[in-house]
Amino acid sequence: MDTVKFPIEFNNELDDVKKSENESYTLAVDRLSKLAEGHNDVSGGVVNFKQPSQGHQTSHIYEVTIIVYMGSEHIAATEQGEQFQATLIGALDAVEYQVRELRKQLRNY
Repeated sequence: MDTVKFPIEFNNELDDVKKSENESYTLAVDRLSKLAEGHNDVSGGVVNFKQPSQGHQTSHIYEVTIIVYMGSEHIAATEQGEQFQATLIGALDAVEYQVRELRKQLRNY
């Protein structure tokens, strides 16, 4: 894992993921670090793991929200799914796409 040059807040409300929290944290930090690599526009990030359906009569759905702070811009992606790892990867993919699109827009001005 590369050294992160910006703070990442990590919030985990999932009991069953806490055992593998380090793996999930490492994946999120690695992907966000690579997204910032070669750029100086990312100033911070937030990664939230939740289980909004916990205690309800529904299948357990995981929710991952990732926020990337880029100057005055805040890029956010929320993904919901039945499998935690796929949900985390989906949220990371979505926030990476949005950051790249914003960078492309800014280059075209």
